[in-house]
Amino acid sequence: MLIKDIVLRQRGNNKTAIIFGNETISYDQLLDQASILANRLKPLTTFSNHIAIFLPNSIQYAVSYFAITLCDKVIIPISTLAKKAEIESTLIYCQAELIITNFSNLNILKEMLSGMEQATRIVIVDSDEIILINDKKMLQYNNDDLKYDDESDQIAIMLHTSGTTSNPKRVMLSHRNLISNINSNIESLQLNSDDISLVQLPMFFGYCNTAQFLTHLCLGGTIVILHTMFSPKQFLQLVEKEQITNFTTVPSVLFLLLQHKEKQRFDISSLRYICFGGGIMPVDKLRKLIDEFPSIGFVHTYGQTEAAPRVTCLLPEDALRKIGSVGKALPNVSVKIVNHNGEEVAAEVIGEIIVKGENVMKGYYKQIGETSKVLQDGWLYTGDLAKYDQDQYIYLVGRKKNVIISGGMNIYPEEIEEVLLQYPLIKEAIVIKESHELLGEVPIAKIVIHGDKKDIKNIQHDINKYCHMNLTRFKVPARIIIVENLNKTKTGKIKRF
Repeated sequence: MLIKDIVLRQRGNNKTAIIFGNETISYDQLLDQASILANRLKPLTTFSNHIAIFLPNSIQYAVSYFAITLCDKVIIPISTLAKKAEIESTLIYCQAELIITNFSNLNILKEMLSGMEQATRIVIVDSDEIILINDKKMLQYNNDDLKYDDESDQIAIMLHTSGTTSNPKRVMLSHRNLISNINSNIESLQLNSDDISLVQLPMFFGYCNTAQFLTHLCLGGTIVILHTMFSPKQFLQLVEKEQITNFTTVPSVLFLLLQHKEKQRFDISSLRYICFGGGIMPVDKLRKLIDEFPSIGFVHTYGQTEAAPRVTCLLPEDALRKIGSVGKALPNVSVKIVNHNGEEVAAEVIGEIIVKGENVMKGYYKQIGETSKVLQDGWLYTGDLAKYDQDQYIYLVGRKKNVIISGGMNIYPEEIEEVLLQYPLIKEAIVIKESHELLGEVPIAKIVIHGDKKDIKNIQHDINKYCHMNLTRFKVPARIIIVENLNKTKTGKIKRF
């Protein structure tokens, strides 16, 4: 099965596929509009197999996404929050000379692309206009090295992962990778065509791309795209109005939901699951969520873009019994925790998570060396550290590269962050390493606090005292820095570096 088959097999289906504010589109209309756009794109795609999308979450994004798949081309999503240097480096690196946007973003994009090294065509999804930026010769790219004998192994999408403007990194996910993860997700959560999923995460984010966007359209379900910034009240209203059955988000959004005072005013009985991942979820806050929303099943998930992305989940029936765990592997996904020799570790021993399955990426685009570091004998070495309990449930410990080695002791920043986030005054926290003459490295905490920041010295003193009460001495941050805000990625994760 190919990604384009998700819409092709829905021909003639008048069921609502996507709701976005006051706009709706049926499956048949989605296929029709995607086909019209695909016919516009085909004569323009003789130079490269890669087509970029520069659109926010919207029905237009979905139409553009499937138009590219109907052309048998590779999707290159670019955030509308991206800056000029990011957009230029992505288009050049990914060899994409065609980019789809709408009238609302056209002027911004034209300004961003002015003076670019290569000619670029902008296709406007809500008009027949095509604009050529820079009157330069179109380059002929050879993407033969990405061609595979089996259609399912052809690259469907290249998603952004850790990298810089000067050294981008894109994960190549094939049709097989995506379809495999879709099927694992459906089987794990027992989803069906009656499900209605609320999308709040960016649609270019791997988590949303597979687990919500593609999964629910593959099922013939309905997607409701949040058309404004998230607010707890609006979320609850939307669940009630649209009879939402599942929602996927990051922990920071759920923290906002906890703070809402009028939860009981809304009928949210339709909401079966809230899936979350991509950040630290303090156990006390999760207990409170489960207590305050007893009718909702909270699903703690773990994944990586390189795994298309979902790898494990802790289902609601285990949410309290195994609280803090990310559960076990999804169906048709294999997971091990191994030591530095690649040997599986015993219970309670920390090792690296490795993953195997049809969901695992083909590799990093144009990064053979980087690919060989993480793909070994069919296993994806995630760089994430974890341990099993006696029942083989997985508990994340931290990122391999984040480990702080202080006086020979391994310190995992995520452990300290979880303790900090349980302090009532702390809104957000990040723990980083700092060089130390004697110990080599020590942990430093940067925090954002609620309310008045006038008495900073006393606040720092109280937090330091709290840390000494709740952390082993060598794990206590050497310094606590109160800041106005913390830098975040486009998907809302706090930037560690």
